[in-house]
Amino acid sequence: MIPKYFEIIENHLDKYIGNCDEIIVFDEIKSPDFHLDIYWIKPDINRNYSILMTNGVSNIPMKTPEQQFSKYIELCILLPPNWDLKDNNWKKPKNYWPIKLLKDIGRYPSQNNTWLGFGHTISTGEPIIGTKFISAILLKSKRLSENFQKIKYGEDTIELYTIFPLYLEELIYKQKNGTNKLLELFDEENINDIINIKRKNICKKLKE
Repeated sequence: MIPKYFEIIENHLDKYIGNCDEIIVFDEIKSPDFHLDIYWIKPDINRNYSILMTNGVSNIPMKTPEQQFSKYIELCILLPPNWDLKDNNWKKPKNYWPIKLLKDIGRYPSQNNTWLGFGHTISTGEPIIGTKFISAILLKSKRLSENFQKIKYGEDTIELYTIFPLYLEELIYKQKNGTNKLLELFDEENINDIINIKRKNICKKLKE
């Protein structure tokens, strides 16, 4: 039997993604707890980036502290169009880490009996392969439409958050000054939410 949330998210993609034939599913063969698939939404003529999106995190409601926070989330990462996920190249460590990051963070709330929402940061444990990123923050994408980032789930809403990797100095700045201040710095440096493993560390030489 197909879980209810699975169909809801697929219907949501049918509504907002023009050509669903261009969606590839990385089906999780063996799950340690709940089934968690990753969808690869390929670039098209109107979108010059790929979207990797989870389907399964919303299977387990989170224990949020207040009703104003959604108990249900899914996650995505925006990748440049040349990120090689074709054939079996997605299995290469340098290409696979965004998929692993989505799965790790997607399982974080249930494994730690906690919740995640806007501005929350998660340590990657060690630098992401081929980068100096050591954590990731949950944001609302400026590129994805507001409606796309809110998925109706009965009387509830599944919030779609974009995962964005951070350098150590950026994480420290965010912890001291808050998410909005960090985002202001990103705006000043024209840093968008598409992954760039060589992007500038905006807080490396910043005097707080």
